[in-house]
Amino acid sequence: MDLLDVLFLVLIIVHLVVSPYTKVEESFNLHAVHDLLIHGRDLQAYDHFEFPGVVPRTFIGALVVSLLAKPFQLFAPLSSKFALQYICRGILGVINWASIVSLRHTVSKVFGRSTALWFALFQYTQFHTTYYASRTLPNMFAFPLTMLATSFLISGKSAKAVALLAFTTIVFRAELLILTATVAVSSLFRRPRSLGAIIFAGSVGVCLGIAASGLVDSYFWDFPLVPEFYGFYFNAIKGQSANWGTEPWHSYFSLHLPKLLLNPVTIPLALIGVYVDLQRVGMTLAPYAAFVCIYSLQPHKEWRFIVYVVPVFVLAAAVGAAWISNRMQKKVIYLATTIGVLACVAGTLMISAGMLAVSSTNYPGGYAVAAFHEGLDQLAARKAAVADVLANVTVHFDIPSCMSGATLFTFSRDNIVYDRTEDFDELKNMAGDIGVLVTFEKKPDTIFGRQQDWVETGNVRAFAGLAAPWRQYGPRFWQREGWWNDIVRLEERVFIFARRGL
Repeated sequence: MDLLDVLFLVLIIVHLVVSPYTKVEESFNLHAVHDLLIHGRDLQAYDHFEFPGVVPRTFIGALVVSLLAKPFQLFAPLSSKFALQYICRGILGVINWASIVSLRHTVSKVFGRSTALWFALFQYTQFHTTYYASRTLPNMFAFPLTMLATSFLISGKSAKAVALLAFTTIVFRAELLILTATVAVSSLFRRPRSLGAIIFAGSVGVCLGIAASGLVDSYFWDFPLVPEFYGFYFNAIKGQSANWGTEPWHSYFSLHLPKLLLNPVTIPLALIGVYVDLQRVGMTLAPYAAFVCIYSLQPHKEWRFIVYVVPVFVLAAAVGAAWISNRMQKKVIYLATTIGVLACVAGTLMISAGMLAVSSTNYPGGYAVAAFHEGLDQLAARKAAVADVLANVTVHFDIPSCMSGATLFTFSRDNIVYDRTEDFDELKNMAGDIGVLVTFEKKPDTIFGRQQDWVETGNVRAFAGLAAPWRQYGPRFWQREGWWNDIVRLEERVFIFARRGL
C-alpha cells in the first residue's frame, strides 16, 4: 500500500459515517447479516421468512460479513445495535477497497507505475464506487470477485478469470453471465488453442457456484434452491424487471456510464489508451464494453448493473493519461494537457464531496428512527415515569420509512415493539395497539382507514431537489452569506405521530 491507497480507505469510511443509513435495495443482505448475528441458528426468527421479497437472494455474502463481524459483536464495547451496522458495512467496505487496491497493484505490474498512479487518481475520486463500497447491495458483494477476475484477465490468466466470473454469476448476480461469456470469447482471440481450458474453467466455476449456493441457501431458505436461478427466470425470462421502469437502449452509454466515471476526461483518455496500446488495453476493454452493449438490450437499466466495468474504463483512461504525462517534458501541449487532467481530477473530487453531502439527506426513514429514540431520551430525562409508560409501546413504521433507512439494526431499544406490518386489513385490526406512527403520510387516519386521535410530535426533512442560487439571489449570489446552504432543498417527508394522551 501507499498513501493514496490509505486515503482511499479513509474516503470509504468517511462516506459510511456521513451517510450511515441504507435504502431498500440494500435491506435483504443487511437484514440477513443482522439475523445471522442476532438470531444465529434460530431460523424461524429470520426476517426473510416474513418479508421474502420478490425473488430469493443468496446468504453467502451476508454469511461472510457476519463471520467477520462476530468478534466485534462478542468482544468490542458497542454502544448499541446500530453501531454493529457501522461495523458490518465497514467490513464490506474494506473488502471492496482491498479488491480495488489489489487491481491497482496488478495494473502497476502490467502497465507500469505511472499508469497505476493515474488509475488511483481517477478511481479514488469517483463518487459511486466510493459511496457504495460499504453498501450491502447484491452488486457490491459481487464487485470484489469481479475485480479479482479483472486482475487475472490483465495478468494473462484468462481461465481463472472465467472460472471466478462463472462462480460469481451463479452465486451473486445472474447478469454476469454476459460478462463471463464476453471475457471467455475475448480470451479465445488471444489464445485460440485455449478453448478446452476456458470451457473447463467455466464449468468448474459453475459447479462450485451451484454447490456453494445450493448448500448454503437451501439451508437458510428451508427448501432446495439456487437463488440466482430464480432471479434470472423472473427478470430475464419472464421480463418482470421492466415493472421497475425502462430506459432507451443507449442509456448505459449516454447516462449511467458517464455518471459512474464522473470525470469528464475519462472517456477521451480511454480512447487514447486504446489507440496507444491496442493489443493490451483494447483486448482488456473489449469484453467489458461488449457486456454493456449486450446488456443494453434489457429494458430495465440501473447503474449498479454495470458497475463492474468502471475500473476497466478507468484503466484505459490511466494508460492514456500516462502516455500524455510521460511526454510533458517534450512538448508544451502535453504539459498543458496533464495540468488540465489534474484539474479535472481535483474538480471530480469536489463534485464527489458535494454528491456525498446531498446523498446523506436522502434517508429520512433512518433519521426518523434516530429522532424517535432521541425524543424518548428527552422525555425520560424530563420525567422518569415516562420510561414505564413507554416500556412496551408499539411503534409502526410504514413501507416508505422502512425503504429509506429504518432497518433492523436501527431498531435498537429492547423495551420498544417495532412494527412493520404491510397488510392494510391487518393494520386496521391492530390500530388500537399502536402508540406511535412513523410515516410518510401527513394524515395518519389514511393508514388505518378510520379516524384516529393522533398528535404530530415531530417530522424529518429530506432531499427534495437542487436549487440554483443565481436564480434565487441573482448573478451576485456569491456575495450573500451562507448561500450554499440553500442549494439543497429539503422538505418534510417523514412524520412522527403519538396517540393523544400517551
